[in-house]
Amino acid sequence: MRDFDGNLTDDLVVVDMVSNGLTYWSGVGDGTMTDSAFYQAGASPFSVAAEDFDGDGAIDLAVAVGGANYILVFPGNGDGTFGDPLTFTVGSSPHFVVAADFNGDGQIDLAVANSDSDTISILFNNSR
Repeated sequence: MRDFDGNLTDDLVVVDMVSNGLTYWSGVGDGTMTDSAFYQAGASPFSVAAEDFDGDGAIDLAVAVGGANYILVFPGNGDGTFGDPLTFTVGSSPHFVVAADFNGDGQIDLAVANSDSDTISILFNNSR
């Protein structure tokens, strides 16, 4: 859970393999959620990682698209909405995506576990 809309409460993003998308809910602060939005995320989105990948202060989403050979990165707008996704090629059938600074340069990178190719793709961030 992260604060995607800047209201100082935790929000929630869930991948939905059946509907091939992401659903976002804004936290109210009392344990309830409101203002849901749905985003298409390719065939069988499997997992999501949330961090500020582009350094603009808004939380972005990286989605492993299990039915493909790519991940999607949805840029956050800081108000609970997300822009059009960017596509990054990885191994076959990515199932898990993890965000961390893998090379120590101060930028958030991505590691993707690819199920069908039995590989891990590392995507180094060069956005700044």
